Amino acid sequence: MSKNQVCKNCGTENVSQSAWCEKCLTPFNTYQEEKTLQCPNCMHPNDYNLDHCEFCHEPLKPGQSE
Repeated sequence: MSKNQVCKNCGTENVSQSAWCEKCLTPFNTYQEEKTLQCPNCMHPNDYNLDHCEFCHEPLKPGQSE
């Protein structure tokens, strides 16, 4: 069984192993270090911390497929 993640920002214990806190959407750094988000508009791979695609500026959303 995997250990639940506790958010450093709000203290919420997250049941799922998501990339963001279930309550405040703060990203979990250990997960995002090796990940990229593919832009849904142009398919450009972006750094996991970005809110918008660095190529076409399309918004990137928490929880979108990686």
